[in-house]
Amino acid sequence: MKLLIIGSTGGTGRELVKQALEQGHQVTAFARMPSKLGISHHNLRIAQGDITDHGSVEAAVSGQDAVLCALGTKVIRKNTIQSDGTRNIVEAMQKKGVKRMVVETSLDVGDSRGQLGFFFAHVIRATFLRNIFEDKELQERIVRESGLDWIIVRPAMLTDAPRTGKYRAGFSASDKIARKISRADVADFMLKQATSNEFLRQTPGLSY
Repeated sequence: MKLLIIGSTGGTGRELVKQALEQGHQVTAFARMPSKLGISHHNLRIAQGDITDHGSVEAAVSGQDAVLCALGTKVIRKNTIQSDGTRNIVEAMQKKGVKRMVVETSLDVGDSRGQLGFFFAHVIRATFLRNIFEDKELQERIVRESGLDWIIVRPAMLTDAPRTGKYRAGFSASDKIARKISRADVADFMLKQATSNEFLRQTPGLSY
Protein backbone atom coordinates (compact mmCIF):
# COMPACT_ATOMS: atom_id res chain seq x y z
CA MET A 1 0.00 0.00 0.00
CA LYS A 2 0.92 3.63 -0.37
CA LEU A 3 0.82 5.04 3.14
CA LEU A 4 1.19 8.64 4.24
CA ILE A 5 2.37 8.99 7.83
CA ILE A 6 1.71 12.33 9.52
CA GLY A 7 3.70 13.06 12.66
CA SER A 8 6.45 10.82 11.36
CA THR A 9 9.23 12.22 13.56
CA GLY A 10 7.36 11.64 16.83
CA GLY A 11 7.62 8.48 18.90
CA THR A 12 4.63 6.66 17.41
CA GLY A 13 5.20 8.15 13.96
CA ARG A 14 8.76 6.88 13.74
CA GLU A 15 7.55 3.40 14.71
CA LEU A 16 4.85 3.60 12.04
CA VAL A 17 7.44 4.44 9.40
CA LYS A 18 9.80 1.70 10.53
CA GLN A 19 7.17 -1.03 10.73
CA ALA A 20 5.41 -0.01 7.51
CA LEU A 21 8.69 -0.29 5.63
CA GLU A 22 9.36 -3.70 7.22
CA GLN A 23 5.97 -4.82 5.89
CA GLY A 24 6.82 -3.72 2.36
CA HIS A 25 4.60 -0.65 2.09
CA GLN A 26 5.50 2.42 0.06
CA VAL A 27 5.77 5.08 2.72
CA THR A 28 5.59 8.85 2.53
CA ALA A 29 6.74 10.48 5.76
CA PHE A 30 5.38 13.99 6.23
CA ALA A 31 7.71 16.06 8.38
CA ARG A 32 8.47 19.68 9.11
CA MET A 33 12.09 18.78 9.91
CA PRO A 34 12.92 15.57 7.97
CA SER A 35 16.38 15.32 9.56
CA LYS A 36 14.67 14.25 12.79
CA LEU A 37 13.35 11.06 11.21
CA GLY A 38 16.71 9.30 10.94
CA ILE A 39 15.44 6.53 8.64
CA SER A 40 16.41 5.81 5.03
CA HIS A 41 14.92 3.15 2.75
CA HIS A 42 14.28 2.66 -0.96
CA ASN A 43 10.51 2.59 -0.28
CA LEU A 44 10.58 5.77 1.80
CA ARG A 45 9.78 9.21 0.43
CA ILE A 46 10.05 12.33 2.54
CA ALA A 47 7.46 15.07 2.12
CA GLN A 48 8.71 18.18 3.85
CA GLY A 49 5.95 20.49 4.98
CA ASP A 50 4.02 22.06 7.81
CA ILE A 51 0.77 20.51 9.00
CA THR A 52 -0.76 24.00 9.20
CA ASP A 53 0.01 24.61 5.51
CA HIS A 54 -2.89 23.18 3.52
CA GLY A 55 -0.95 23.14 0.25
CA SER A 56 1.87 20.95 1.50
CA VAL A 57 -0.60 18.59 3.19
CA GLU A 58 -2.65 18.25 0.00
CA ALA A 59 0.44 17.51 -2.07
CA ALA A 60 1.46 14.75 0.36
CA VAL A 61 -2.03 13.20 0.48
CA SER A 62 -2.35 12.98 -3.31
CA GLY A 63 -2.04 9.41 -4.61
CA GLN A 64 -2.05 7.68 -1.21
CA ASP A 65 -4.11 4.62 -0.27
CA ALA A 66 -4.38 5.56 3.41
CA VAL A 67 -3.29 8.22 5.87
CA LEU A 68 -2.03 7.40 9.34
CA CYS A 69 -1.97 10.39 11.66
CA ALA A 70 0.14 10.41 14.83
CA LEU A 71 0.12 14.14 15.43
CA GLY A 72 1.28 15.27 18.84
CA THR A 73 2.39 18.41 20.57
CA LYS A 74 4.44 19.36 23.61
CA VAL A 75 2.84 22.80 23.73
CA ILE A 76 0.77 22.89 26.94
CA ARG A 77 -0.62 26.40 26.54
CA LYS A 78 -3.99 26.70 24.80
CA ASN A 79 -3.56 25.78 21.13
CA THR A 80 -5.29 24.06 18.21
CA ILE A 81 -2.28 22.43 16.57
CA GLN A 82 -3.73 18.91 16.44
CA SER A 83 -7.24 19.90 15.40
CA ASP A 84 -6.10 22.43 12.78
CA GLY A 85 -3.67 19.92 11.31
CA THR A 86 -6.31 17.20 11.27
CA ARG A 87 -8.77 19.52 9.54
CA ASN A 88 -6.19 20.14 6.80
CA ILE A 89 -5.66 16.39 6.41
CA VAL A 90 -9.39 15.69 6.20
CA GLU A 91 -9.98 18.42 3.63
CA ALA A 92 -7.07 17.19 1.52
CA MET A 93 -8.31 13.60 1.67
CA GLN A 94 -11.81 14.64 0.68
CA LYS A 95 -10.46 16.61 -2.27
CA LYS A 96 -8.09 13.87 -3.45
CA GLY A 97 -10.47 10.96 -2.90
CA VAL A 98 -8.40 9.17 -0.26
CA LYS A 99 -10.79 7.42 2.11
CA ARG A 100 -8.93 5.48 4.82
CA MET A 101 -7.77 7.50 7.83
CA VAL A 102 -6.29 6.08 11.03
CA VAL A 103 -5.79 8.64 13.80
CA GLU A 104 -4.04 8.33 17.16
CA THR A 105 -5.58 10.30 20.03
CA SER A 106 -5.66 8.99 23.62
CA LEU A 107 -7.67 7.19 26.23
CA ASP A 108 -9.56 9.67 28.41
CA VAL A 109 -10.93 11.44 25.32
CA GLY A 110 -14.66 11.32 24.60
CA ASP A 111 -16.55 8.40 26.14
CA SER A 112 -13.29 6.84 27.40
CA ARG A 113 -13.05 9.55 30.07
CA GLY A 114 -11.82 8.06 33.33
CA GLN A 115 -10.24 4.91 31.89
CA LEU A 116 -6.75 6.08 32.86
CA GLY A 117 -7.83 6.42 36.47
CA PHE A 118 -8.98 9.11 38.86
CA PHE A 119 -5.56 10.75 39.32
CA PHE A 120 -4.98 11.13 35.58
CA ALA A 121 -8.47 12.44 34.85
CA HIS A 122 -8.78 14.83 37.78
CA VAL A 123 -5.19 15.94 38.31
CA ILE A 124 -2.95 15.44 35.26
CA ARG A 125 -5.53 16.00 32.55
CA ALA A 126 -7.39 18.70 34.47
CA THR A 127 -4.23 20.76 35.00
CA PHE A 128 -1.07 20.06 32.98
CA LEU A 129 -2.75 18.48 29.93
CA ARG A 130 -6.06 20.34 29.93
CA ASN A 131 -5.41 22.32 26.75
CA ILE A 132 -3.95 19.36 24.86
CA PHE A 133 -6.96 17.17 25.67
CA GLU A 134 -9.44 19.91 24.79
CA ASP A 135 -7.84 20.01 21.36
CA LYS A 136 -7.92 16.21 21.09
CA GLU A 137 -11.67 16.34 21.69
CA LEU A 138 -12.02 18.78 18.78
CA GLN A 139 -9.66 16.67 16.67
CA GLU A 140 -11.86 13.60 17.15
CA ARG A 141 -15.00 15.56 16.27
CA ILE A 142 -13.44 16.68 12.98
CA VAL A 143 -12.58 13.08 12.09
CA ARG A 144 -16.01 11.75 13.07
CA GLU A 145 -17.76 14.32 10.88
CA SER A 146 -15.43 13.83 7.89
CA GLY A 147 -17.36 11.16 6.00
CA LEU A 148 -14.09 9.25 5.56
CA ASP A 149 -13.42 5.61 6.44
CA TRP A 150 -11.87 6.50 9.78
CA ILE A 151 -10.61 4.66 12.83
CA ILE A 152 -9.66 6.67 15.93
CA VAL A 153 -7.16 4.78 18.07
CA ARG A 154 -7.09 5.69 21.76
CA PRO A 155 -3.96 4.29 23.43
CA ALA A 156 -3.17 4.32 27.12
CA MET A 157 -0.13 6.28 28.35
CA LEU A 158 2.75 5.74 25.94
CA THR A 159 6.12 4.14 26.65
CA ASP A 160 9.22 3.36 24.59
CA ALA A 161 9.11 -0.37 25.40
CA PRO A 162 9.51 -2.88 22.54
CA ARG A 163 6.71 -4.19 20.35
CA THR A 164 5.01 -7.29 21.76
CA GLY A 165 2.09 -7.69 19.36
CA LYS A 166 0.02 -8.72 22.39
CA TYR A 167 -2.43 -6.06 23.52
CA ARG A 168 -6.12 -5.42 24.04
CA ALA A 169 -8.23 -3.31 21.71
CA GLY A 170 -11.83 -2.18 21.81
CA PHE A 171 -12.42 -2.99 25.49
CA SER A 172 -15.45 -1.66 27.36
CA ALA A 173 -15.40 1.22 29.82
CA SER A 174 -15.86 -1.21 32.73
CA ASP A 175 -12.88 -3.43 31.84
CA LYS A 176 -9.78 -3.37 33.99
CA ILE A 177 -6.80 -2.43 31.86
CA ALA A 178 -3.14 -1.62 32.18
CA ARG A 179 -2.62 2.12 31.91
CA LYS A 180 0.43 1.97 29.64
CA ILE A 181 1.26 0.69 26.17
CA SER A 182 4.35 0.95 23.99
CA ARG A 183 4.44 3.24 20.99
CA ALA A 184 5.67 0.24 19.00
CA ASP A 185 2.50 -1.70 19.81
CA VAL A 186 0.34 1.32 19.00
CA ALA A 187 2.03 1.49 15.59
CA ASP A 188 1.48 -2.25 15.10
CA PHE A 189 -2.25 -1.82 15.73
CA MET A 190 -2.59 1.32 13.63
CA LEU A 191 -0.99 -0.34 10.63
CA LYS A 192 -3.47 -3.21 10.86
CA GLN A 193 -6.31 -0.68 10.71
CA ALA A 194 -5.10 0.53 7.31
CA THR A 195 -6.74 -2.56 5.79
CA SER A 196 -9.09 -3.94 8.47
CA ASN A 197 -12.75 -3.01 8.85
CA GLU A 198 -13.07 -4.49 12.35
CA PHE A 199 -13.08 -1.06 14.00
CA LEU A 200 -14.29 1.02 11.04
CA ARG A 201 -15.75 4.33 12.29
CA GLN A 202 -15.09 3.29 15.88
CA THR A 203 -12.80 4.55 18.65
CA PRO A 204 -11.04 1.47 20.05
CA GLY A 205 -9.06 1.89 23.24
CA LEU A 206 -5.65 0.23 23.24
CA SER A 207 -3.76 -1.17 26.21
CA TYR A 208 -2.41 -4.38 27.75
